[in-house]
Amino acid sequence: MGGPSFHAWYTLLVFGVILVVIFWAYRPKNKERFNDIAKSVIDEDTPDAKEDNSRRKQESNSDE
Repeated sequence: MGGPSFHAWYTLLVFGVILVVIFWAYRPKNKERFNDIAKSVIDEDTPDAKEDNSRRKQESNSDE
């Protein structure tokens, strides 16, 4: 298998892997799981995050 032939097969292999990942991600079976993960990131409300935000607001007000 020479250079151009190898590159062609490698390109097809990578393209096939990308298609498999896309089909896996958009399967209806995964939709609920992905929605739960997305909601947990949005709903996550930790005290550390509040302290960081208040500290940033204080710093930005003092700079003005």
